[in-house]
Amino acid sequence: MLMEVIPSGGAHGAEIMGVDLSQPLNDDTFESILAAFHTHSVIVFRNQDIAEEDHIRFSRRIGDIDNDVYGHFAHPNHGEIVIISNILDEDGKPIGVSDAGKFWHTDLAYTKTPSRASLLYSFEVPVSDDGTVLGDTLFSNTAAAYDGLPDDIKSRIDGKSITNRHAYAYFKSGQGEQFKKSAEALNDVEHPLVIKHPFTGRKILFCNEAMTVRINDLPIEESEQLLGFLVEWVKKPDFVYRHKWQAGDLLMWDNFPTQHFVEHNFELPLRRRMQRITVRGTVPIPA
Repeated sequence: MLMEVIPSGGAHGAEIMGVDLSQPLNDDTFESILAAFHTHSVIVFRNQDIAEEDHIRFSRRIGDIDNDVYGHFAHPNHGEIVIISNILDEDGKPIGVSDAGKFWHTDLAYTKTPSRASLLYSFEVPVSDDGTVLGDTLFSNTAAAYDGLPDDIKSRIDGKSITNRHAYAYFKSGQGEQFKKSAEALNDVEHPLVIKHPFTGRKILFCNEAMTVRINDLPIEESEQLLGFLVEWVKKPDFVYRHKWQAGDLLMWDNFPTQHFVEHNFELPLRRRMQRITVRGTVPIPA
């Protein structure tokens, strides 16, 4: 079967058919996937049956893998993989990050080199008694969000920088306990507020509600007002693709021009179990 790219019809997102990620890919197929990735930002491969080694092999072709910043939620046999799950072990403790994606964010934007890509593979997806799939992941196209900003806002944010902090919104809302270990090991980081995509050159709005503490060099009140506007702006439906999960999905997204958020509209006994690999990016470039 030939590879086929089917756009979502929304602001971004596409499904790639005709690719089996349990098998090594030839160069032409891999380059076609990368081209689709840079065009659509969020890509899903449905009905995949892959082992951890397959997940790692495919991710490594994109770039160097970041080790799990959570430490205690790393896969027991593969440190490159982080477990995302609400399932509890026999001692009643989570086997993975249970509250992942509760606030809109870009993966690892609290580090000097945020992720280039994240690749999330689903084993179990929560489904209600009436068959409704729960736990959708929503993705904002933050390049389109920047393009759509009023000109006066663009002029106000031009050349500005931001301070990001790991799990900032979780601690601010009293929900940061599970991130305490990783937060203690990480320092605040400064990034440009508007960055340039390293491959496409598009301008991107790079603040997010989960991690951005402030817009630097602005009075506190002005920073809070402007930041509040921007983090809500990216959530506008015109910029958002909603992913409806299926078991066997391998979903990969470009972290530079996207933010994402998970709908936590489920709880045990409905189970969610996934594994994620992040591919290291580069230092964000001011636009």
